[in-house]
Amino acid sequence: MMILARILVFLSLFLIVSCDSSSKNNIDDIVSISGRTMGTTYNIKFLPMSNSSKEIEDIHLKVEEILKDINLQMSTYIVESEISTFNSLEKTEWFTISKDFETVLRKSFKYYELSDGLYDITVMPLVNLWGFGPAIFDSKPSKTEIDSVMTFIGQDLIEIDDLKIRKKDSRVQIDLSSIAKGFAVDKLFNSLKNYDELFIEIGGEIRTRSKNKDWKIGINTPTINNIDNNIELIISLNNLSIATSGNYRNYYFDNDSFFHHELNPNTGYPVLSNIGSVSVISSESCMDADALSTMLYIMDPNLGNDIVKDIDQAESLIIKVDSDGSFTKEFSKNFPKN
Repeated sequence: MMILARILVFLSLFLIVSCDSSSKNNIDDIVSISGRTMGTTYNIKFLPMSNSSKEIEDIHLKVEEILKDINLQMSTYIVESEISTFNSLEKTEWFTISKDFETVLRKSFKYYELSDGLYDITVMPLVNLWGFGPAIFDSKPSKTEIDSVMTFIGQDLIEIDDLKIRKKDSRVQIDLSSIAKGFAVDKLFNSLKNYDELFIEIGGEIRTRSKNKDWKIGINTPTINNIDNNIELIISLNNLSIATSGNYRNYYFDNDSFFHHELNPNTGYPVLSNIGSVSVISSESCMDADALSTMLYIMDPNLGNDIVKDIDQAESLIIKVDSDGSFTKEFSKNFPKN
């Protein structure tokens, strides 16, 4: 019997906004706008430059327009999007893409190479097979079905040339869900560059800017029965980005077996490990934090820790689930502990 328990939000947040007592800005002046995008929700908090409601309305419209544009490029749930059109091509001809799409693709290759192929955006056929994509899903795939698509899984089967991409195998399909939300956060962040106090979150991927405020972020306890969104750790996040990947927000049970959305492109199966979640803080971009958190979740934790040590702009927190149901936290050297 299949039991679906899939929530398309990978990190729930507990947000506290505290104000430096020396600041002339009142915390009550912070405003919030929110909505739905990319299969999840977004939440933006900022300190307006005026008392005009039109300023807030204009920002809301601007945000919605940017997110609409990104979805029309990178959402596999929109039939006419760039990514869906590319995925449906049955030829290996060159396909023209937007500049933002190219930016995300090129960044994905960075992590494909860094992970020796474990971070791979060509997993879309596997995502559909396992029931985590837009395709109709009835039951978990057989080994034969998995083996049949593994022959065209591999990011080396894609070529990029300026604003054009092509498949080397016409059956290749790509999925940018592990990096697109982080990119969208960055895009909004840069579009609101004139705001000194800023918090942007899409589906748990976050970036902040601050001169006077102290943004506090709660990292969830990574259990599938955490319906109350219990918090495992609260950290300050000022002028940084954070993203979290885990197995506890997008999953299902089939005959008491547990299957989640983090897939290993080398095996074709969900990752088997005792890792509940991986959170990455990046001083470079939310897109990097987003991709890195997915990459580290899929990789062997020891190898992942070595990689983080070599990346100056990133820190990580791996939360492991022990056999007794308790949790062990593994922090990189400079990841904030409170």
